[in-house]
Amino acid sequence: MNLPVVVDIALGLVFIYLILSLLASEIQELLATLLQWRAKHLRTSIELLLSGGSESERSDIINAIDLVQKLYNDPLINTLNHQAKGKLEKHFREITKNPDKRLLDKQSGPSYLPSETFAITLLDALKIPQLINHVKHPSEEAKTNLHMILASYKELKKGINDPTSPSYTKIQEVYGDIDQKFRDFVNNELPDEVPDSLIKSLGVIAERSRIKIGDLTEEVNQFKNEVETWFDRSMDRASGVYKRNAKGVAILIGISVAFLTNTDTFHLVKRLSEDSVIRSTITQSASQRIDYINDEAARRGIEKLLGNASIPIGWQNINQQFELLDTTKSNRVYIRISQVFKLICGWIVSGFAIAMGAPFWFDILNKIINVRNAGPKPVAYTKDQPSQK
Repeated sequence: MNLPVVVDIALGLVFIYLILSLLASEIQELLATLLQWRAKHLRTSIELLLSGGSESERSDIINAIDLVQKLYNDPLINTLNHQAKGKLEKHFREITKNPDKRLLDKQSGPSYLPSETFAITLLDALKIPQLINHVKHPSEEAKTNLHMILASYKELKKGINDPTSPSYTKIQEVYGDIDQKFRDFVNNELPDEVPDSLIKSLGVIAERSRIKIGDLTEEVNQFKNEVETWFDRSMDRASGVYKRNAKGVAILIGISVAFLTNTDTFHLVKRLSEDSVIRSTITQSASQRIDYINDEAARRGIEKLLGNASIPIGWQNINQQFELLDTTKSNRVYIRISQVFKLICGWIVSGFAIAMGAPFWFDILNKIINVRNAGPKPVAYTKDQPSQK
């Protein structure tokens, strides 16, 4: 087997993987849309962020779920939720609802949330800007900062109605004289349950965002920027988790596609190496260098061409895959078992290859085509001509 044949076999394999990867990608995208994987993963990631992680106290996790529901009801976030209106999508939403979630209304949500929107909505849900407005311009010796406001946040509802408690004294140090207006605001406007870990995290962020020169308003702006950064970093990690989960799903879909289409890599290599007609048809189609990923019409035409060329995938090839050699009856069962094992391994190899994704195989395809078409540059005609005087 010479080198051009090896290159053509590799080109044929990559091209077939590319076509099947496009099919697998469409299946995975359809499942992600119908089952709302991105929206659910985003919501779960925000709940974990506000609760302090999956190992937090049960009460913090429940409080975080309630707080996230309030955030998602905010108009800034609610307007980002462009859920599909079709009957099929609604049916899937009903099937995939999580009964463990303590959500009364819709469970869908946006698939992406800007950090600025999250920071503004979170601070507004915790009533931080309103609390700042109730600060009574303390003296420079007892200058109030965000860290002090957050440190007394969990004690507001407990101590605001009891002037004899230590919490009431601590509140006075931050807000000055406590009037009825402030007492009504705390009792009626502040959220009832807030995760302790969230207040601790915001306290650390507030301490980090303190500036040497400036007033409380400037510190709040810096604090909002720090919350945005905190959210972005957490979502980066959540995005990595989603990609790992998506890769696992892609492998399962790839193996399923390989099984349903009977794409056996070992059989493909054998047929491409033996059948020059199939090999030349596939390599000719692949060498057209069409953007198969974005051009749907080109994909349909190529799939039709490959179908007419009897491409070695599909269950019609099963007899060739199980073709017996001239053997004795005693070792025929052993050969059958080995062929079944080889077939399963071929499906698994094809499944992992399909799971690599269409962009990966498209880049590999271009590189192989460049190698296949590479050759010495032709010498310019005028280079060998004598100079004219």
